[in-house]
Amino acid sequence: MFIGHYSVSFALKKAEPETPLWTTLIGVQFVDILFMTFILFGWEKVRFIPGFTETNPYELYFMPYTHSLAATIGWSIFVFFALKYVILQKKPYEEKTKNRISLIVGLSVFSHYFADLAMHTPDLPIFLDSGPKIGLGLWHYKWFSIFLESVLTILGLILYFRATSPGTDFAGKYGMQIFAVFLIVLAVLTPFLPPPQSIPEFSFEALFGYFLIAILGGWLDTKRIAKKKV
Repeated sequence: MFIGHYSVSFALKKAEPETPLWTTLIGVQFVDILFMTFILFGWEKVRFIPGFTETNPYELYFMPYTHSLAATIGWSIFVFFALKYVILQKKPYEEKTKNRISLIVGLSVFSHYFADLAMHTPDLPIFLDSGPKIGLGLWHYKWFSIFLESVLTILGLILYFRATSPGTDFAGKYGMQIFAVFLIVLAVLTPFLPPPQSIPEFSFEALFGYFLIAILGGWLDTKRIAKKKV
């Protein structure tokens, strides 16, 4: 899953509207950011096999340090404490708001495993480097995968728009709607784009996409007004 991960980012805005959107846009892709970095050094492994699934050619055969359930739990806890005690320490939030934001971003990291569980072939470890690997394999069904990612993203966006109000300038009024259309188009087109020809190309393209989406979405989020929780 790629774009569908972001549905969690948008939905979590409803849980705590003061959460900066960029934090959860990074959070939902945090383990993929690590994975794309680790494969450059050979710490985790991927093979390109044409036709491996209908949706993409990636055999993700060794990724225990990022995509195992145990590792995902560990990274979620790490992000929670990093936010609570370092990143948000001097931010002008109430203590309970800092706790909620830290928890929400930690949950966004944790969500990655379960979103991947639906799409991946059985390549997701439960433990670090031993035991079974699981995955429901919906990547074998291209159009259903596209439909599912699009629907999840739309549902997340609906919750986001309910948690925020338009700003006063063009970006505040229309920017997030344009960004939403961009994400849906990307969800539909990504399976049809030419696959990368090397691991560095795969890594750098993915990292560029993750950070571009986080920067654009985070900036547009600052142009909207978070509704106060009742």
